Amino acid sequence: MEELQLKRVGASDLRSWLEESEKLGRFTRSIGRDPVSPEYLEDTLGLPYHLEFTMRGLVEEDPTVGLDQLASIPFYSLCKGLFLPLTGLQPDRIAAIFGVASDPAPNSQEREALLNRFFDATIGLTLVQKLSCVLGDPFRGKGSTLRRDSLVTLLLSLEMKSRQQLLDRLTVVGDVSVLFAESRKSLKVDPPLTAAEVLETLRLQAQPGVPRAKKFSLLRALLERCGKLEAYFVAKLMLRKAGFGFDYQGALIARALAQQFGAMPEAVQHAMALTDAFRVAEVLSEHGPAGLRSIQLQPLVAVRPALASGSTDDIKSYPVWVERKYDGIRFMLHKSTDEHGAVLTGAYTRNRRDWLEMVPGLANSIRMLPVKSCIVDGELYGTTFDLEGARPASVYEVYAALQGQTRTPVNLKFAAFDLVYLNGADMTSLPLHQRRDWLQRTLGPVQNLPLPVPLQIAEGQLANTKDDLSRLYHHFRSQGYEGIISKKLDGPYLLSSRDPNWHKRKPEITLDLVLLGAVFAVTEKTNVGTFGSYVIGARTPEGGFVDVGDVAGLDRVRDAQIQGEIMREGLITGRRIERQSASGTRPGMELRPSIVVTVRFEGIVKDSLEGELKLRDPKLVMIRSDKSAMEADSTKNIEELWLRQRVG
Repeated sequence: MEELQLKRVGASDLRSWLEESEKLGRFTRSIGRDPVSPEYLEDTLGLPYHLEFTMRGLVEEDPTVGLDQLASIPFYSLCKGLFLPLTGLQPDRIAAIFGVASDPAPNSQEREALLNRFFDATIGLTLVQKLSCVLGDPFRGKGSTLRRDSLVTLLLSLEMKSRQQLLDRLTVVGDVSVLFAESRKSLKVDPPLTAAEVLETLRLQAQPGVPRAKKFSLLRALLERCGKLEAYFVAKLMLRKAGFGFDYQGALIARALAQQFGAMPEAVQHAMALTDAFRVAEVLSEHGPAGLRSIQLQPLVAVRPALASGSTDDIKSYPVWVERKYDGIRFMLHKSTDEHGAVLTGAYTRNRRDWLEMVPGLANSIRMLPVKSCIVDGELYGTTFDLEGARPASVYEVYAALQGQTRTPVNLKFAAFDLVYLNGADMTSLPLHQRRDWLQRTLGPVQNLPLPVPLQIAEGQLANTKDDLSRLYHHFRSQGYEGIISKKLDGPYLLSSRDPNWHKRKPEITLDLVLLGAVFAVTEKTNVGTFGSYVIGARTPEGGFVDVGDVAGLDRVRDAQIQGEIMREGLITGRRIERQSASGTRPGMELRPSIVVTVRFEGIVKDSLEGELKLRDPKLVMIRSDKSAMEADSTKNIEELWLRQRVG
């Protein structure tokens, strides 16, 4: 893995025309003068359009900004030394895209070491800019304004190709960033763009008020000065799809930031749970570790809840507290009262969105809590009726009820299972048994009141043995609930984290899906010509099938059984397909929908651009010879599971 090039690009290297732009900026701000056009600056003075725009934007934010504001490590060096290793791309894939040799992708320990070296290096980037690099987010938590189709349109202005040609090529490479790399003639260009120049241009062009046509002109000016590697990562950054994965590793980021400022990692992680990593980096840069005290838990400021980290099979010691797992929507209820008695309330989801207005009557129920201020963690769930009587509603039915899209009435209720803030005090450091005592005092007086949305405390019991835990699981399952959550009684509340002391047990997630394609194995010579993985699909309401992922890692017995069925029934349609993998594009054959398999998986992911739902890490469990394709699970089943995962 190539070390980061720590060459610092000085102000003189930023091109001599920056001096001209500063003089010109003072001139154009004079009274009675018309501003000089960006076209004149670029065509006559040689000042690139994107650089003129970025310098003006930085001066507007801070009039004291100097010419060295954009002096930093070359963007190419950042791409080669940091971005490329963090992507996890394999050497053959890197060679295919960029035509360069590279080392194997780093393991988890090497990734963390690279991250720490990057934060330690003096390369002309601020801590917030470095965090933007690591998180692949130049917009610092704000949304990007461009999508994949917009990038294709941008490419049309850079290449003499039709839209159909680009789309056809996109179906082959599968990644619009590869198209950007292919649009450039060389790996790198001189003079090099600086990393700060690129990051600040991307950030400022996404600011509100910048017209779409101007965004395209700015990005075109930037891309015209990019080589293959730089163009690839500019596209990734624009889509916020750099794929480094650190946005899901808060503890790792917290350790890196703590090391920079001599802070306690736990304090940094707690602060990140209360706000975002960019705000924490700003506070540490300006005030040091002591500044973290200013970031406090308070009502009406959304925070992410704690989550279970694993299965109850991982429990090492007893006793543990075991409570019912509801199949509903996770909410953090907030109440805030000022000195004049004015009350405000909120109901925040796992993703920190306030859904209070979506639940009629919930605001009045929260107001009835006999405290001045609080944050209560729990689940909005419901009960409904069918031919067999009353039963717990599924998360899909709860959500449909909020949308007014259900024919069957759902009686909504809120089950509270934790108290993280009370009357000005942060309760997260207290052990669970104390938090539940305070929760009982807070909700006990209103549990039997006829509130618009009834408030109650989640039911549970102490389990002293594994048999106790199993007994409680089957008890709650027999009542129609999703399962159980176990918690250590002496554990604190870990905001925005997967708590190692919280474990869950629920039925294994499986679906019966249809094989839609077979992809040739290319990993071993003995396997050439055989199928190594399969495209799996779910049934649509119209009777068709939609691709939901690939299942691989089949043993030879099951693979032979499936291939035998394919040949016997003549399921190959003759149409070739291609599937993307870490090692590149792999060929395969389309199959006529016939074979049904049971698939186990870890969860469901939704593509932010296309909106498609895919299974995460699917594994084939068994072949369902007793089922026809039209008996397979539908896209509605997957949507319901995704919704449960998203808001439950």
